[in-house]
Amino acid sequence: MLNTKITDLFGLKYPIFQGGMAWVATAELAAAVSNAGGLGIIGAGNAPASFVREQIQKARTLTDKP
Repeated sequence: MLNTKITDLFGLKYPIFQGGMAWVATAELAAAVSNAGGLGIIGAGNAPASFVREQIQKARTLTDKP
């Protein structure tokens, strides 16, 4: 574990932020990064709100991490 202001602020194991790549950074990728100790980010880009909501709900089932 690496302690920095960022890891303390977000409760992370590592100060790694996944890029929010539209249509690539889905719930599965974001959850995998979060479960590994980084900060997973769902890429919303120009996605419809319904898709983003679906991805957020899916991510919540795949991880309890930030």
